[in-house]
Amino acid sequence: MEKNKILIFGYGYCAKAFIKKFENKKNKILVVSRNSQNIDKLNRQGIKSCDWSKEEAVIDFINKSNTILITAPPNNFVDPVASKYSKYFAQTGNKIRLIYLSSTSVYGDHKGVWVNENSKLKAKSELGKWRLNVETKWLSFAKLNHLPLLILRLSGIYGLGRSAFDRINNKSFKIVKSPNVLFSRIHIDDITSIIIKFIDNENLKGVYNLSDNMPATSEAIYLEAFRLLKLEPPTSKNLDELNLSKTAMGFFSESKKVSNKKLLNNLNYKLIHPDYFSGMADIFKKLK
Repeated sequence: MEKNKILIFGYGYCAKAFIKKFENKKNKILVVSRNSQNIDKLNRQGIKSCDWSKEEAVIDFINKSNTILITAPPNNFVDPVASKYSKYFAQTGNKIRLIYLSSTSVYGDHKGVWVNENSKLKAKSELGKWRLNVETKWLSFAKLNHLPLLILRLSGIYGLGRSAFDRINNKSFKIVKSPNVLFSRIHIDDITSIIIKFIDNENLKGVYNLSDNMPATSEAIYLEAFRLLKLEPPTSKNLDELNLSKTAMGFFSESKKVSNKKLLNNLNYKLIHPDYFSGMADIFKKLK
C-alpha cells in the first residue's frame, strides 16, 4: 500500500483550496465527490477521484488511505459519510486517522464572551444542531473503533471568491448595525495550512477551534471592504429595519468570540492572517 494517502470526502470551497495548496503532492490525494464534472476535472489534473455512488471504488480508496478528511456537510441530522462509509474505516487494517471539518456554530450564543474547546455547546441554529449531532456521532465512532479523530471547528470562512467583496459586487449584502454581535472568522489560507500541519503532526487528536485573533462585527468587515475599494459605504441599518431571512436572523442571534489558544499552542502555529485587516487586504490585492 502507498503510504500517507489522504482521502477527501467532498469537493467544496475548503477541499478545493486544500488540494490547490497540496498540488505538488497530488499523487497522495484521493477524492470522493457527487459531481461528475468535478471528478472528470480532477482526474485530468492527475488527482484520482471517484463518484460517491460507486461503492467498490470508494472502498478501494479507503483501503489505500491513512488520513480521511471529511469536508462534506451534514444533511439534516445525518452525516452522509458516516452513514454510508464509516463502517469500512475500521476494516481496512490500516492505521487510519480521521479529520472532520465542523463549525463553531456548535457553541450557539454566548452573549459575546470568549469560548474555547471546553465551553458549553448550546447550538441553537439548525446547522449548529446538525453539526453538534454529527460531531457526537464521530466521537462515539472513533472511540468505539480506536481510531484517532480530529474535529476542527471552523469559524466564519472567508477568502478569495468568498468575501465581502463578492457580496458587494453582486449586491447581495446588507450592512447591519449590531455592535454587540461579534463573530470570529478564519481565512482559507490559514485553514489549508493548519490542516497540512495537523497531517504532519500525527499524534494530535481531539477538538480544535480555527479562528483568527480578532473577533469583529459584520459591519466592521463591510466598512473595511469599502475602505479598500475607496467607495462610500451605504448607511448601516438596525436589524428591525431590514427584511432578513430566517437564516440571516439566526446568524445575528448568536454572539461569541472564539479562542484559538489551544490551536496556536499545541500546533505551534503562527497565523498567516491574524485579523480581518490582513485577510481582506490579501483578497483585495489578488482581486486587483
